[in-house]
Amino acid sequence: LRQCSTADDGLCAECRRCLEMKKLCSKADVIVPNLTEAAQLLDEDYIDGGYNEEYIKNLLIRLSNLGSKIVVLTGVSFDDNSQGVMSYNRETGEFSSYFNENIPGYFHSTGDIFSSTLCGALVKGFDMGKAVKIAVDFTVDCIKHTIGSEKEHWYAVKFEECIPDLIEMIK
Repeated sequence: LRQCSTADDGLCAECRRCLEMKKLCSKADVIVPNLTEAAQLLDEDYIDGGYNEEYIKNLLIRLSNLGSKIVVLTGVSFDDNSQGVMSYNRETGEFSSYFNENIPGYFHSTGDIFSSTLCGALVKGFDMGKAVKIAVDFTVDCIKHTIGSEKEHWYAVKFEECIPDLIEMIK
């Protein structure tokens, strides 16, 4: 970890939290970081766009070296029109990806919506590819239902309105 000047031992609270998160990753079957969290876990600078697929694949491999079997990286976008995820299975060496439309703006809680939907789909027995598709599509659906009411609903996307759609997706 980078040295911090804010603590006697050279590690600030954020760095300690990152060390603990790395320990958790070493015990996890699946980790689901976004690009910011990936940079923190790998102790490197965050890159906001302009990356290519090779960069993301390298990031996925290095994240899997923390110990998890599968890494699902969220917020991946290679163009202005689409956004989604790329994943890597360390045991098989396989990469996969799924993208949906990119909706400009920042919407709170989408990482929580995505990861909980992904976990639910996996527990329900869907394979990783189908679970990722369900989670991405449900997250986009939630964002679309929130557009136009961001001021009143600033704290989270309107997932409640989309639950019937999710039920259809998992049938």
